[in-house]
Amino acid sequence: MKNYTLKLYKTEGKVEKVRTKKKRRFLRILGTINWQHDGVKRAYLKVSYGKKICNYGCICDFLNDTYCNEKKELLDAFKYFDDGD
Repeated sequence: MKNYTLKLYKTEGKVEKVRTKKKRRFLRILGTINWQHDGVKRAYLKVSYGKKICNYGCICDFLNDTYCNEKKELLDAFKYFDDGD
């Protein structure tokens, strides 16, 4: 099961963090972000796919993460990371 994490870095130094396992809830949260009105400088997106056995035989976390500076970039990264559902 995938875990979605979003951190919003705002201009006044605040950081908002959102975590959920539900794709629909996460998309609703992404849709409500107003970059100019909320004062968001950048966002950190992480999609975790869980722990699996890697090529070396150990149990590793598999995830994708990125920093985004605008909403379109954030949505494109989310679509790329969530591909397969």
